[in-house]
Amino acid sequence: MRRGALLFVAAMLLPSSFSFAKDPPTAESTSMRRPIAVIAHRGGALLRPENTMPAFRHAAEIGTEYLEFDMEMTADDRIAVYHDALINPDFCNQDDGSPAPAQPVRKLDLAAIQKLDCGAGVRPQYAGRRHVAVPGARVPELGEVLHAFKGSEALFFAETKIPKDADIDPVEFARLVETAVRENGLEDRLILQSFDFRTIDALHEINPRIRTCLLGVPRQTRDYLATLRRHKSTCIVLGLDEVDRAETARLQDAGILVFSGVADREEEWHRYAELGVDALFTNDPEGAIAYLERSGLRN
Repeated sequence: MRRGALLFVAAMLLPSSFSFAKDPPTAESTSMRRPIAVIAHRGGALLRPENTMPAFRHAAEIGTEYLEFDMEMTADDRIAVYHDALINPDFCNQDDGSPAPAQPVRKLDLAAIQKLDCGAGVRPQYAGRRHVAVPGARVPELGEVLHAFKGSEALFFAETKIPKDADIDPVEFARLVETAVRENGLEDRLILQSFDFRTIDALHEINPRIRTCLLGVPRQTRDYLATLRRHKSTCIVLGLDEVDRAETARLQDAGILVFSGVADREEEWHRYAELGVDALFTNDPEGAIAYLERSGLRN
């Protein structure tokens, strides 16, 4: 109930006079506020290898509401769950343990990409004592991720990536996403996010039942609601300096989900909680869940 309701319920407005105090929210101050969900960025990249099945399993096991991942199209028009336009040798190795060549994902077939070990290494920015390597973890396909968790309560937050100058048709990309989502019966549990609004618009035309989320809107305009309406989207990701509490409430009153930018520190989670966002977007879902539980902001 908690996870499904977060996709559709945008009731319970925040009190307009809520304080921006530095102390953690008290039970009294949060009593009229909605619970905040947690989005595991790349599956929780500070904890497990990014965009891999071990990361998604861990995030689901600890109760993270949303599994977030990136999608790139391969040479054989398959959807690889991967972030970078090029294979990243920082954390993807060949079978002999040597770094994988930095080739474009779009130039490789999915089968070739899935031969790489992308779980033994770690992107430097995610390295740390809490990161658990999983040697042998492979790059999954979109359908593999959706099928693995369709029997769970997990929601999905999936981003289309179209590198500059890549020979990718955004309509075809959206069609492939829609097919995988529909075949797994997840139209009400996946939100498509993108900086490339062509895929957002295409998906709405193909299947308006699937919710969409706009990224990077403040780079273009501060008239968020008009932009959301133009692209028929009901979700937006906004950073700490891109929205205030009143605007968050106004968007939510209009039926919009407001998600935080990626935040990995308690100070940031607290500031986003004060803004009244619907979900915290983080590489550290364990930490975010613990913070929300201490603050009385989690079901």
